[in-house]
Order: sequence, then C-alpha cells, then structure tokens
Amino acid sequence: MKKWKCTVCGYIHEGEEPPENCPRCGSPKEVFVPYDERPESPGTGIHYAGGDTITDVLVVGSGAAAFAAAVTARSKGSEVVMIEKASKVGGTTRRSGGGYWVPGNHIQKTAGYKDSKDDALRYMARYSYPNSYDPKDDRYGLTAHQFDLLNSFYDNASEMVEHLGSIGAVNSVLGVGWNGKAYCDYAEFLPENKGIRGRLLFSENDKGKMGFGLIAGFKDWADANGITIVTDCRATDLIKKNGEVVGMEAVAGKERTRFYARQGVIFGTGGYSHNREFMQNFQPGPIYGGCAVPTNTGDFISIAGRAGAKIGNTRGAFRADSLAELYLEDPDNLTTVFFIPGDGSILVNKYGKRYVNEKRNYNDRGKRHFDWDSEKAEYRNMLTFLIADERTATMWQGHPPFPVKGDASPSYLIVADGLDALADRISDRLKKIAGSTGSFSLDPSFKKNLKETVKRFNEYAKDGKDPDFGRGDFDYDKEWSMMPPAGIEWPDKSSKNITMHPIDKPPYYAAIIGSGTLDTNGGPVIDGKARVLDWSDRPIDGLYGAGNCIASPTADTYWGGGSTIGPAMTFGYVAGKQVSSREKKEPGA
Repeated sequence: MKKWKCTVCGYIHEGEEPPENCPRCGSPKEVFVPYDERPESPGTGIHYAGGDTITDVLVVGSGAAAFAAAVTARSKGSEVVMIEKASKVGGTTRRSGGGYWVPGNHIQKTAGYKDSKDDALRYMARYSYPNSYDPKDDRYGLTAHQFDLLNSFYDNASEMVEHLGSIGAVNSVLGVGWNGKAYCDYAEFLPENKGIRGRLLFSENDKGKMGFGLIAGFKDWADANGITIVTDCRATDLIKKNGEVVGMEAVAGKERTRFYARQGVIFGTGGYSHNREFMQNFQPGPIYGGCAVPTNTGDFISIAGRAGAKIGNTRGAFRADSLAELYLEDPDNLTTVFFIPGDGSILVNKYGKRYVNEKRNYNDRGKRHFDWDSEKAEYRNMLTFLIADERTATMWQGHPPFPVKGDASPSYLIVADGLDALADRISDRLKKIAGSTGSFSLDPSFKKNLKETVKRFNEYAKDGKDPDFGRGDFDYDKEWSMMPPAGIEWPDKSSKNITMHPIDKPPYYAAIIGSGTLDTNGGPVIDGKARVLDWSDRPIDGLYGAGNCIASPTADTYWGGGSTIGPAMTFGYVAGKQVSSREKKEPGA
C-alpha cells in the first residue's frame, strides 16, 4: 500500500491515492506527496540571484500578517519585496484553520448579527486583562498602551476585511458552524460577551480550505500585482541610517545580501516556538510541540532588540494540547490536538482524575498543564492522558489522535482491551520517554482512580450533567468541540447532553498529552499604528510589526476562532497602510 504525506501538517495517509482533503488539517489533495519524497510544494517564491535590492517597502515573512501588509502596501502604490526564511510561503498560517476574528464586521451585520465597539472592547479587555478590568473606567481599567492596541484593532479590523475584498485579494465569508449558526466566541459565557456571534470570518477561495486557501489567495494576488517574493532568505539584521531603519541584511542561500527600503520595513514573521533557548527561558512551563512551522525561531526578538526595541509578553503563547510522543519523535511535525474529539473521551492527570472540562477551548485548556503542586514541587498536569473507547475512536476517526480506520495505527496511540491494561501500557510508555520528561510517571493511585473516574463520568453522561466541570453547559462546548461524525446518525436520541456519552466499548485508547503552542506571541512592542517602540515608548523610525513575532495585543488570550490571524492581518494592514503613506527616500548604499 502506498503512503502519502501532507506537506502542510505531516499527516501520513495509506492508500492508492491521497485523500481528497487531509483529515487532520483539511488541506486539499494537491498538498500530498509520496511519503519520503522531498516535496516541491506549491507556494514557493523565487530564489535570490544576488546583489543588493532597493524597493519601497520590505516585508519579512509570508504568513497572514506579512501578506496583509505586503498586499495593502502594494495596493496603495508602493513597490514591495517580501523575503521568507523557508523554501515555501505561508508560515504557520498554512497549518491553521484559516479563520480570522473581526468584531463589528460588515458581513456580520449583513447577516443580522448585532455587535458594537463598546461590547467588543469590554469583552477583549475583560478576557485579556481580568486582573485590571474595570467596567466603569473609560479605558476599562487598561493602561493607555493596552487600550490603544485594542482600540486600533477594532477600528481597523473591519476596514481591513473590506479593503482586501475590494481589491480582490481576500473575499471573506461568515463562519458558520455545523448547527447552521454563526460561531460564538470562546468565552461566550462572560456577561461582557452577550452571546454575540459572527465575528469569525473565512476566505472564500476555491484553491483550498483553511489556512492553505487563505495563503493561496494572497499569493495569487501578490503574483498578479508585481510583489516579489524571495524564499530561502533569512533576515539577519537591520540597516539603519541616522537612526532610521532603511533596510535589512539577509542571507539568501549562502550569500549575504542587503535589501533597502525607501519607505520602511515590516516584520510579519512567527514566534519562537522552535527556539529551544527562548522556550526554556520565557515560557511558564514545559512545552511539547504544537502547530508552528520549524522556521519560527524568534528572529525578530534578537534583530529588533539590537536596535533598542522594547520586548514584551515573552511568556505568552496561543496554546493547545499536544501529542507529546509525536513531538518527541518528530519535533517539526504538527502535533496539536485542538479539540478533544467525540463525546466518549476524557482527559485525566497522573492521578487518574479529570482536571478540566475537556470541551473548553484549546488555549484555556492548554494552560492547565502548568498547574503547580506546591507539596510535591512539580507540574501535576505536565503530561495528561486522553482516554476514549472504540465507539468514539471509530465515530471520530481522522480527528487526532484517532487514525482513519484502515490506516496504520500511529505510534503515539496506546490501545488495550481493559482499563487496567491501558493503565499498565501508559506506565510502560512513560518509562520509555522518561529521559525527556524528567522521569514523569503515574501516581500509584492512577489505575484505581481511572476506573472510578470513568464510572463517574459514565453516570454523568447518562444524567446529562457534569457537576465537576460543567461539560456541555456552554454554547462553545456543544458547537465548537462537538463535530458530528460523518455518515452516522448522532447524537443518540436518548442523549441528555451531546458532549457526553458513556465510555464502555472496548478496546480502550489513550494518548499522552502535553501543553503545546500554536505559536508564541511575545516580542517587540508595537503601538496602535503598528510601529515598533523602544524602551522609552518612542517609535523606531521605519520599523513596523504584526503577527506572532510581536507582543500580542491579545496578551495570551484567545477571544474566539481566528483570534491569532484576525489581529495579525489587521495590524499587517495597519502597517502596510502606514508605511505606504511615508515619504520615499533613496536609502543609498
């Protein structure tokens, strides 16, 4: 049987032909290549031919933030060159769901969903800064800088969507869930949210779904409108003249070169998820992989830092559960488990006990891995365990960690006929990876507690109520975390809570779960005009930033689906608009 590999997320498929869409990331058939064959993937740029380059606007990176900046600047009349460290464009956006969170957007209004600036700002302020939120304050208790970023985001986000649509770069459509409703936000239960829907948009692109489609549309527009994209080109340092950023030193292949910019330089690169030193120094606890592409090593922190940029939110990241063993086996692979699939699945810790509502959003769920046990001086949830039965693994096949039936069982999936045997196999597996986990192991009570936990969960499922964590009490739980299985009648007519079903159909399955990052989101601090600030909060002339490479305007909170890409595209748009309005100065050699 042939094997095919998805070049977006690394999923391995067995069959005579690749699947129509990747069951893990949703990318189209065209992104699959024969396994072990080096891909010539779509979305590549040109290889640099040598010599210095002068342009109007230089954009570093090629994900959603970078493309929004480049396309906007080009649409305003500036000449644009993009440089990309990898051999293909798209960055982590290619691996994403491709949605973007835009409050108060015109598509939302046309569909009849009400939103307002005050509601949106209160929700963002409350969720991102709960320790300082003051509903009676004019700035909702935020600092002037925090408020400036949120205010700028709201004022420019819908404008960004309309502009990109008007020039034919990205035609946006409303995100609608399996229940026929526009999506709710991730903390829809907060009184500041008011149950508002319709803030999530997607690109309408027939070239592909999700992040792959968004990038394909951007690149088509860039190619058609004269944007030069140079791949395999790593930015190394800023070029400054009289205190102003006028260009970028880079390495293209093995050749050192310079790119000069008459109007300014915009960084729209990724975070530092693949920089081991930064991860150890900045993150609040152990990280086991995630979603970020391997080239995300936090280059902008070092580059801008040398120019005096203020650095912020370094502990921050957009988080999710991650398949720990897959990460240890292949650190460059996509290892994220965005949603705990199915109604008959739970998460338990080393004591065999549930520790979270498994249907809460991935960012908030991912933070629970850093719970510190002061009596034992350890992260009690550093590694946890997804437990499910055969019914769930079959009905939600293809949703990580469950393979499509007929495909080879992945090495990270643990299977046993009974819960006692499953516990023993989890223990054995932990021993094999002990050298990478600080010898993390199960508590002696795990086996007994696991059986009691499953029994208690099964009773909750029959009653339709989860008194421990409120699973299924929230719109998010039912709408985002419950994808109806394909071709099967669901839920059961007797179900009192569609998020829960008894776990009682052997064999039983387990996967070892750790905290992962979609990507980190700390770095140089920007203002509401996307200008990079120094330690005195003054703009560094000619330098702009957007995306996961900057100190995120969201802090480390996920407001709703697309809460990474929405602000990234918006501040990319702001940067492109600002830079293209600057005077064109010949930087010289």
